[in-house]
Amino acid sequence: MMMSNPANKIIVMMMFVGLLSSPNASAHSGATGVVKQRMDAMSDMADAMKAMASVVKGKQEFDPVLFIQNGEVIVGHSDTLLGLFPEGSNEGSSESLPAIWQQWDDFVSISDRTKTEAKELVKMAKNGSELRPLTKQFVKLAGNCKACHKDYRKKK
Repeated sequence: MMMSNPANKIIVMMMFVGLLSSPNASAHSGATGVVKQRMDAMSDMADAMKAMASVVKGKQEFDPVLFIQNGEVIVGHSDTLLGLFPEGSNEGSSESLPAIWQQWDDFVSISDRTKTEAKELVKMAKNGSELRPLTKQFVKLAGNCKACHKDYRKKK
């Protein structure tokens, strides 16, 4: 599918965010320790993306504070995320693939880009950015989520 049209990119990212935000309580049942911690962090990040997506999709009125607060959730979890993936922690109810540890440098790179894009989103919202530029930044952020889940998370 050709994605040169920005509107097509936004539509695809919004569909992805919808998938991220689907309730997944059963996957978290039985999770303990670091696996539960990272699942909880990922759930928080998915909720933050869903909240911003509702504005981007026009389902909720534009409020830059929403982008600031939810972007900061993602930044905050990004600071601790790598520590929640100690080697060998993909057993049990974990949704992590062994590829994380086999391609650790790429995993770190995606995590770093996620944090950078989230920080930029927060900065833009704090500086009074309009919805259109925030939407473009949101799509960049969502692209990192998609890239990581594509290669490093078990398929549902």
